Amino acid sequence: MRQSEGPRRWWWLGALLVVASLVVGGTVAHTVDQRHAQRVLYDSQVLTTASRFLHEERSQIALPVAQRNAGAFDDLADSIDADLGVNGAGTLEVTPGTGSAAPFTQIAFEVTVSSPYASTTFAEWVVRGAGPGGMNSQNAGACVLSSSLLGSGRATSFLDLGASGLQPCWPQLWSASSKNPMQPHLAQAGIRPTARG
Repeated sequence: MRQSEGPRRWWWLGALLVVASLVVGGTVAHTVDQRHAQRVLYDSQVLTTASRFLHEERSQIALPVAQRNAGAFDDLADSIDADLGVNGAGTLEVTPGTGSAAPFTQIAFEVTVSSPYASTTFAEWVVRGAGPGGMNSQNAGACVLSSSLLGSGRATSFLDLGASGLQPCWPQLWSASSKNPMQPHLAQAGIRPTARG
């Protein structure tokens, strides 16, 4: 009897270890899947925000300066926060930062997209040509100032957002010297090279 009890004990111990490893493995896989889903959602939230702000900037720059409304960007941020299709969990916060719609040929703003998953601040602009036909020439774009996905401090590398991404904001975007008139001048909009932390 004693000889048969030993193998039975080891069999149960082996079975217990197999079950435990399956539970741990399943938990790890579920955690990895959740993190991946959170990242995909956050990437989409940043890209959607950038797209909607760019659309608003294009609408505003078509107006005479006196008719432009910088407050429209606050309203836009509120509407993105309230959009269940973008912010289904109710944890997203979009915050417009420094920027200006005052220069005739440029609208540029800093925008922060925060959630429990990550926080990213980017600059976005639309530059139009001077004169009555200036709307026929436009330069629109965005660059990342900082992101917790890239570590702390100023962004110095590409921010991969799945379907697209953002290059870091290069120093020449703040330089007024020898500047192509169709390039943005972020200092003119009050945007600082290092995003506010």
